Amino acid sequence: MDQVCLSSNSILDTLLKTNRPLTDQDKAMILESMAPTNAKLKVVEAQISEAMAHIEALKSQIEATEIKLQRLHEEKAAIWETSADHRRALNSPIRNLPEDVLREICATCVEEGPTLAYGSTPLPYILSQISSGMRHIALTTPAVWASMTIDVNAFGYRRKLLDERAYLALARRASEWFERAGPGGLALMVYMEQDETVTSSILFQALLRYSTRWKEIQVYSSCLSSKSMDRIAALTAADVPLLQSVSLRLVGDMPLLQNSIFLTIPTLKHIALHTDHVPKFTVNWAVLTSVTLHEKFRSHRSSQGEIARILQQTKCLVFCNIAVGPVSAQDYPGEIDLPFLETLFVYERHSGETSSGASSILDLITAPVLGIFHIRERFLDFSLSEFFKRSPNIWKLSLPYLNGDKSLMDMAGLLHHCSSLTVLSLRPCEWERGVSISNRNVDNFLRAFVEETGVGATCPRLQHFRFRGGTDFSLQTLRTFLENKEGDIATQNSLLAWKSVVISLTGIKDKEIQKQMLDFVSQKKTAGLEIDAFTREEMHHIDSHFYQWKPQASYP
Repeated sequence: MDQVCLSSNSILDTLLKTNRPLTDQDKAMILESMAPTNAKLKVVEAQISEAMAHIEALKSQIEATEIKLQRLHEEKAAIWETSADHRRALNSPIRNLPEDVLREICATCVEEGPTLAYGSTPLPYILSQISSGMRHIALTTPAVWASMTIDVNAFGYRRKLLDERAYLALARRASEWFERAGPGGLALMVYMEQDETVTSSILFQALLRYSTRWKEIQVYSSCLSSKSMDRIAALTAADVPLLQSVSLRLVGDMPLLQNSIFLTIPTLKHIALHTDHVPKFTVNWAVLTSVTLHEKFRSHRSSQGEIARILQQTKCLVFCNIAVGPVSAQDYPGEIDLPFLETLFVYERHSGETSSGASSILDLITAPVLGIFHIRERFLDFSLSEFFKRSPNIWKLSLPYLNGDKSLMDMAGLLHHCSSLTVLSLRPCEWERGVSISNRNVDNFLRAFVEETGVGATCPRLQHFRFRGGTDFSLQTLRTFLENKEGDIATQNSLLAWKSVVISLTGIKDKEIQKQMLDFVSQKKTAGLEIDAFTREEMHHIDSHFYQWKPQASYP
């Protein structure tokens, strides 16, 4: 082979140096010398082809990997977005609430009548600033804007009366406010604490433009002479076609309003008069379903006869909240038949019998379907038993008791007439706080609710009990009182089980016994009973609704 290579090389040299043509032998020798190179070339070409095929395969894998990577990026973005929603939901659970629920929440927030005032942000606007979603809901929920509290004589900084520009701004905002309420009825609470000025009348005029949509109006006024009050007195049924409720809190006589036709509008269902000289008002009592009559000053409280004559004019009364003054010897009121009355609140001052023999207005009232009954000022010194007999359906009762030994025993006897009673609230008379009652009588009184006494347990259907006052009773009585109306034991005793109990321990003088009672109450609370017991030191920190009995609504 080496010989061949040398020969071919010499031939090539000769051919390059001369012009001699290539012979067949030369060609054969050259071809023979190229064979090894061609073989190597084929090997290299095969390796190149294999490498190119591998590269193509790698390209395919890269493309597939890139597609997978793109999909992973997309999945990552989706997961991140989803997790972001979850994080926002965790940070703000309100986002998960349905829209209709959020609307109800917003409407509930403004139930008390949000205030429109200069220099402050009203509650509806605050709701709209929580988030973009809440903004949409707040601005498009008419119920959020359907009520307003406003002082017509608005004050600015340091109670300086506002100028015309400020009143114009308030008037514009009031108009925008009611426009967002849609076409429905409006509830308006107006304060007029100062004499009206030219500028302040701008604001009231803006409110008056919406009188055709007033459904409820409350007026607080100490202005005896006011153009705004004159305009209210001049309103007719055509001016306020939707009006159903009027509440007036007035200081002093306002003859123009007392003699106006405003309170005779046939659409009215509820009237509340917190003012002196109630009988002077011209009212269409026959169409009302709810009446609240209270004086501004106790010395001006309407007499039993005056209130009785008003109630006798009603035809469909369902709710009644009255303050009754001293009995007049000239009163001949007669009986009061209230066949539809369901709720009665009485504030009465007692000073003897009338010529008709009635020591209280309750002696005159017959209310067969009465369900809720509340006496506010004191336990009047007359027998309630006849009234309870005429009202056998009372299920919710609130009474004061005298801090005397006889009072609770009289109370126990009266309550035997209330077989339908499920809610009972008892409290001491205001002027007798701190006067102690015999431990034995309190024990007997509480046990009467859970033990057979010959005439049956007192109020066997009772499930909610509130007992306020500085009374002293034993730990064993408290134990019996709670446990005899629990679960199966209550059923065995033909009693309904307790659902809630609020009881004061302020009269328990022995601190060790008081601590044992609190421990026992804590055990019952842990076991699931809704119970609260308070000591004197805690009285200032408790929620007022535990001890105060207030009407849940002004009218049905």
